[in-house]
Amino acid sequence: PVMSVGILLVTHEDIGAQIVAVCDAICKQRETPVAMVSVPADLRPEALGKHADMIRAAMLAQDSGDGLLVLTDVYGATPDNLARYFSTECNARVVSGINLPMLLRVLNYADQSLEQLCQTALTGGIKGVKTGKQ
Repeated sequence: PVMSVGILLVTHEDIGAQIVAVCDAICKQRETPVAMVSVPADLRPEALGKHADMIRAAMLAQDSGDGLLVLTDVYGATPDNLARYFSTECNARVVSGINLPMLLRVLNYADQSLEQLCQTALTGGIKGVKTGKQ
């Protein structure tokens, strides 16, 4: 049976949507669904609950039984903290520091198990960062 790990991007503003748009331009035949939740960069305390509810609902909806990989933009920022908080309610792993190479690699190996895909995300993100002389 093919694994079907859910993929959710929880980022500030439209970072997630922009990275997905570039992935789609590069890989024209993407079949893996990617859900997104956008959090304002200037999130006011009174709006925190609404965004927390949106993230929780998206996480629960995206875990179809094989688990959920949540990619966030900045470790320790609000989107990441909320995703990590709600990850205990479903079978989710959170990887922060999303970049284009990370998402491309995840989408290319989307049939992996949750643990494998988590490692694939980490590897793709780290190996995608280089200086010119490597």
